[in-house]
Amino acid sequence: MRLQHHARTQLAIALIRRGMRTSLVGRISGLRPAVLRELHHEIHGCKPLPGQLPSTGSLLGTTRRQANASLFTGLYRAFGGAAVQRCIDIEALLTGHRLYLEQMAGLTGSDTLGPPIDINHGWVIARDLTTGLVLFRNCERCAIPYLAGAFSRRAVDCPICALKVSRTVRDRKEDAPPKPLASSTSEQRIQTRA
Repeated sequence: MRLQHHARTQLAIALIRRGMRTSLVGRISGLRPAVLRELHHEIHGCKPLPGQLPSTGSLLGTTRRQANASLFTGLYRAFGGAAVQRCIDIEALLTGHRLYLEQMAGLTGSDTLGPPIDINHGWVIARDLTTGLVLFRNCERCAIPYLAGAFSRRAVDCPICALKVSRTVRDRKEDAPPKPLASSTSEQRIQTRA
């Protein structure tokens, strides 16, 4: 009994250190809210922040966010296997998120995917993967699996291909020679009188 309580407390400490909200930590560990608030204060030196969890719709709301969520979920699924579509695997979530943050740190400066998602966002994605609110699809063009909302109003397109296209268009615009400025009509009149 004591070992089980100790294991739950260690898991709660690991989750709080990663920035997971105490309400989620309580759901996962089964520890009382008062204990979790005390642990949070001891670890972070402040009270836990209140607020709602983000929705999957906001996490997949733009092409960059969708690509970002797809990267995280691909790593989560790589560590948890196909079972992550049936239940949340906390160890795979932590390992996948750690590796995801390492990969995002390597992309610093490119601003390709925007800010990284935190562990709370990762949990929401993992939860919605088990309920079928988000699905993995394979792109017909690049064959990369990506995350899509099951009931999304946005077009269900591969975010990786979309980012490649937008980057190619932007690069073409940057490489194009500058257009000559058209002279104003008053300058043309002065030149014709002279």
